[in-house]
Amino acid sequence: MAWSTEKARQRIIKFKDSCPETGMRVEDMRSFLEGARALRGGVAAGSGELLLDIPRNRAITTHGVHIYANLLGFNDRLTDGGRETETSHERSLQFLHTHYSACDQLIRAFGIQRVDFHGSRLHAVVLTPLGSENEGERIRIAMEFSAAFREIVTRTASRFGQAYATGVRIGLDSGPAVAIDGGKRDEREPLFIGSPANHAAKYAAGDQDGIYPSPRVRAFIDSAYDLATNAVTGVSERTFVARDAASGPQVLARRRLEDAFRAFQDEYESRHASARIVEATFRFHHKEPPLASIQFAEHPPSNTIRMPLASIFADIDGFTAYVDRAMQTGRVAEAVSNLHVLRAEMAAVLRDDFGGRKIRFIGDCVHGLIAEGDARETDKPQTVEQAVVTAAGIRSSFELCQTLLPNIGELGLSIGIELGDTPICRLGLRGTESVRCASSRATCVSEEEQQRCNGRETAIGEVAYAEAPTPIRHAFAGGRKVSNLNTRNARVLIGTMASPTESTAAAPMRAHLPAAPMRAHLST
Repeated sequence: MAWSTEKARQRIIKFKDSCPETGMRVEDMRSFLEGARALRGGVAAGSGELLLDIPRNRAITTHGVHIYANLLGFNDRLTDGGRETETSHERSLQFLHTHYSACDQLIRAFGIQRVDFHGSRLHAVVLTPLGSENEGERIRIAMEFSAAFREIVTRTASRFGQAYATGVRIGLDSGPAVAIDGGKRDEREPLFIGSPANHAAKYAAGDQDGIYPSPRVRAFIDSAYDLATNAVTGVSERTFVARDAASGPQVLARRRLEDAFRAFQDEYESRHASARIVEATFRFHHKEPPLASIQFAEHPPSNTIRMPLASIFADIDGFTAYVDRAMQTGRVAEAVSNLHVLRAEMAAVLRDDFGGRKIRFIGDCVHGLIAEGDARETDKPQTVEQAVVTAAGIRSSFELCQTLLPNIGELGLSIGIELGDTPICRLGLRGTESVRCASSRATCVSEEEQQRCNGRETAIGEVAYAEAPTPIRHAFAGGRKVSNLNTRNARVLIGTMASPTESTAAAPMRAHLPAAPMRAHLST
């Protein structure tokens, strides 16, 4: 398997023809819900249910409150004495499995939309009640849910043991975004592109417990609640103090919060009694590469893959600002069509050219896994080499997309790679609500490596660097980063002649001096 210019070009043209800008229908959330109700013969459906079934040629403009909740204790459970073991991975997966299940039930009680779980992070959104005049109400619901989520985490630890205890850091932002379908076949999932989700994720980044609202969200909070500046960082459901304790929206909020807790508690206890939430049975096994054949439906906790592999994060640099401009200038159809093509091609490179497995799209980022070896073990040096070549193929396809798609010349691609033992399974509630999971130090570090890159760079983690073949270590010697690592440059990197059929032009490949990882920080 390998990348070639002509094969990639034909794929990109096919993807573009299957999702053309001219065929993209853009509509707001209200008209989308009304149209879906009409198709159901007047029967209403929740916004969350409908957002799981957005047609590929549809883009839904929304105005909602985006919530990112980060379980701070997850990373501590990944290792025993500094090493990842089967025991530590079982502990970390059990931790996620229980909190995913509890959180999904709380989401259902509040009537909001879960977008995704990604490792220790939840992304959810409050879309209703609709209308700009109801933004304050959506923010109240988001704050109530955030407080309830923190409380449920506390209750879970109290009910089932301190193995589930953790701090929670929650980031919030409100504003316009575009919802599209982010999955396919049996992996359907909504995806939101635009600033609010991005900002909420940045506010959730950090190691301090609390709720961290954006300035826009804080303005609504300050007008509705008597909260001291530092109270927001330690907020719980008991922190909300109404200006008029006898009436008003705060009293309604209190009742709704308590009703949700009662509904949650009943279902939570019922599911625990039938062993559908906690103490899943995890059994690990090695999978012979390639990983492209993994079907998550076949991998509940009792059939978990666990093996050394390379994790790859590839993020489109500048895409959030590109979407924001598209919403302001009426070019949403173009932006969504371009995104569908870019993501489809990145996933195709990973799967079809190199035998890797896409785990999920996270906004404009793709997370994938790749491994080389046999039925007994992973060949670590070969896996690192294949990951680097895969990353180069993804960048070459991205560069090719820039010549074939309109108005994306200013975008870049940041790529991070790391190697390590990683479990792969589905977690949480059964059926369509279960979550595809591949979480380890390698997945966390590959994301961090991507975050320290600009739109031209590829970076590898310390473990991948140590296991890499000598030519790769030499190329990444300066800070473990290389610029302009496309397929042509990668073929020079690993010591082979470039193929005459590979004509993708690129700037010279450059290594970098050591640099400290970037850490997003937004103060409250």
